[in-house]
Amino acid sequence: MQRSNWPALQGRTRPLKMKEWGDLAIMDPHAGKPPRRRGFLAAEKDWLHIDAGSALENPIVTLYAGDDPGSEEGWDEVEEITVISTTGFLALCDSGYEPVRRENLATAGVGPYLIRVHAKDRSSDDKKPRFLIQVIPGERTKTPPEPPPFTIEEAAGPLLVRTSFERPEAWARLLQVLEEDPERYESVTVIDNHAYAGFTADQIQMRIGRDDGGRPDSTLVLIADERALASAELTLLAVNNLPDEDDEDDEDDEDDESDEGDEAFRITLAAAGSFVINMELANTSFSDWNRDIGADGIYREEHY
Repeated sequence: MQRSNWPALQGRTRPLKMKEWGDLAIMDPHAGKPPRRRGFLAAEKDWLHIDAGSALENPIVTLYAGDDPGSEEGWDEVEEITVISTTGFLALCDSGYEPVRRENLATAGVGPYLIRVHAKDRSSDDKKPRFLIQVIPGERTKTPPEPPPFTIEEAAGPLLVRTSFERPEAWARLLQVLEEDPERYESVTVIDNHAYAGFTADQIQMRIGRDDGGRPDSTLVLIADERALASAELTLLAVNNLPDEDDEDDEDDEDDESDEGDEAFRITLAAAGSFVINMELANTSFSDWNRDIGADGIYREEHY
């Protein structure tokens, strides 16, 4: 599953037994470089390396995202270090730098995080090393954040881009629907990045990459904006990103009605699954769906 589908962790996880022994990392697997220095903790931008010691047992890890300091009693070592997240995403990774948890630990988006690591039995024989890892948002300055990347990451196939971050419960509900019906939504790439907060459809389209021939990497965009997440039906904004010359309707009909068929419209999350599938299979055009929207501008009909 792609990293951007993961909701932010709020609070503490149960102890997690890693599937293999070896060092740990809190990192964005798609960004940053390994720390050059070594030690119990070593950090670079978007990357914290945690030395798990010489024990050959699989580590047991508890994660905590928040400012609860936790008890230092009963631990052999407690150290902390600051990590700068430039992408707004941090995950617990194993020694192969593969994410092992489905939560984003960068709960405050881009910026500094104080990461405090409690460790016990890192080098004890026949004992499982234990770690409590806290990820605490650092102070944010008034300095403008780094601009979002010019090209949206992982832009291939239909996109679902989150541009509102004020309703985390609604966003979690949306992700749950996607996870419960993977066959209908498996082609959708979810972009959950605070860098795109408040972006308009035009701004998102400008950041979708294009091939050498000028064709966009993604020709269909769904936007989870404030209006979508405030709606009980999760009415996403559907945007046609096909170049004009690729729109079959426009090639044969240049009147106003054809142009209106390419305008963005709202579609409920329940209807979006069949919309995406039919658009991917080229069974229908964007204007076919636009023409059947309701009087309130929302498409609700579900097809299977």
